[in-house]
Amino acid sequence: MARTKEFDREKALAGAMDVFWRHGYEGTSLPMLLKAMRIGRQSLYDTFGDKRALFLAAIDRYCAMLAERLLGLLAPADAALGAIRRCLAAVVAFHASFPDRRACFMANTAMEVAPHDKAVAKKVAAFMGAMEAAFAHALANAAAKGEIQSKNTRARARHLVAVVNGIAVAAKSGAPRAALDDIAAVALEGLEAR
Repeated sequence: MARTKEFDREKALAGAMDVFWRHGYEGTSLPMLLKAMRIGRQSLYDTFGDKRALFLAAIDRYCAMLAERLLGLLAPADAALGAIRRCLAAVVAFHASFPDRRACFMANTAMEVAPHDKAVAKKVAAFMGAMEAAFAHALANAAAKGEIQSKNTRARARHLVAVVNGIAVAAKSGAPRAALDDIAAVALEGLEAR
C-alpha cells in the first residue's frame, strides 16, 4: 500500500523557491533545499524530480505569484496610468518588504541560468514578455485617455520592464525605500502628458 504524502506540496515548493531566490541555482545545495522544504530526499525526488525540475517548478510558482500580485494590477480592460502607478508602487513595496533584500528571482535567473539552459531561457522570456504586454496594455489605454503622450507604447512598456528590474537590483544592493520610490516616481514623470 502506497504511503500518502505527509507534507504540503505548496509549502515545500515555496521553501524551495525562497532558497533558489536567495542563493541562485548553483549556490543552492540539496541539503539547503531539504531543510527549507522540510522534507526528505526521497520525497523531493518522488514529488518534484531532480534539482533542475524543482527549479523549473519554483520559477513557475514565482511567475504565478507576481502575475497575481503585480501584473494583475494591469490586467483590467480599462487599466491605464493609475494602474501603472499602483503596479510600480506594489513593485517597490514587494522588494522593500524583505529583510534580506533580494532582486527579482526572474532577473537573477536570467543572468545565472538562462544563458545556458534553453528551457529556463524560455520561461524567462515568457515572463518578461508577459510583463511587457501588461504594461503595453495599460499604456495604450492611458494614451487613448490622454493621460500620457501617445508615443511608442511598446518602447515605453519595455522601459517600464527595465525600471521594474532596476528597482529589484537597487533593492538587493541595499537602496533605502525612498530611493526605490524615487526610481518609480521618475519613471512615471516621464510618462505623464504635459
